[in-house]
Amino acid sequence: MKEDLVKELGLRALGTRLKRIADAMSHSSRAMYKKLDLDIEPNWYLILKLVNERKAISVIDIADSIGFTHQSVITITNKMIKKGYLKSAKDANDLRRTVFTLTPKAIDTLPAVEQIWDCGEEVITEMLHHQTEILKYLDTIEQQFNQSSFGDRIIHKLKSEQDGEAS
Repeated sequence: MKEDLVKELGLRALGTRLKRIADAMSHSSRAMYKKLDLDIEPNWYLILKLVNERKAISVIDIADSIGFTHQSVITITNKMIKKGYLKSAKDANDLRRTVFTLTPKAIDTLPAVEQIWDCGEEVITEMLHHQTEILKYLDTIEQQFNQSSFGDRIIHKLKSEQDGEAS
């Protein structure tokens, strides 16, 4: 049997395991879009959804809504503009801000993509045997990290243990 160090390490490698799952889903989704002759990337989903709902949205608003850095959003939106899914313009109310809107190509593609996203949700639910409690656990982790970062928590724990030994 093949050794899987990440699984063996359990919670010590949680971040790596989550990244491995995310990478596998992203790679598979990219291949699926190619098979379906769609020239989109898996990480465009959230931005397409937001721009469709809000009609015109800035980089800052996108980043705040999905928890990505501004630079990540700029990188993704530039690719989407290059592929013809987004267009950018200066905000009429604040010329310092750039806002994004969907192109006709994106609007035409959106129904098919939304169907794929719905099927993707069904597939994940089936894979989890309809036990979606994992989302609650992920919410808990994110809430805790919003209060104090992982690294800060480790440092605090190390100091507490050192202080306990010094007594």
